[in-house]
Amino acid sequence: MNTLNIIATKTTPAIGYNEQHAWFRVVGNSIPENASVFYGPVVHWLQDHGERLPSGCAFEFSLPYFNSSSLKALYQVLMQIKVLQEQGKQFSVTWYVEEDDDFMLEAGETYRDMVGMDIQITAGHISV
Repeated sequence: MNTLNIIATKTTPAIGYNEQHAWFRVVGNSIPENASVFYGPVVHWLQDHGERLPSGCAFEFSLPYFNSSSLKALYQVLMQIKVLQEQGKQFSVTWYVEEDDDFMLEAGETYRDMVGMDIQITAGHISV
């Protein structure tokens, strides 16, 4: 399987899949000018390789901030995860939120409702 390893920049999060530990992480601020261009390859990677991801794979999002351009792109990533779940994959999805960050807490809850899947919202943060 092709690995996925996107290095964080000032405006984009690190995104990576760790095959050994079976986790897929999106970590860092997401404020690209064109989020669909940035996240497009991630959605395509999930479409191309998602069937080979092991059940039990953990999808983890730790985004201190994202802009409105990222809103739809992150939704598309989450929808692709849901498609894989509907095909029988057992994945966990965790949305990490810094303490007292009401914006990101609400964003996680909104995505959970919009996508219609179980997204655990957890205090704290992670790194890639």
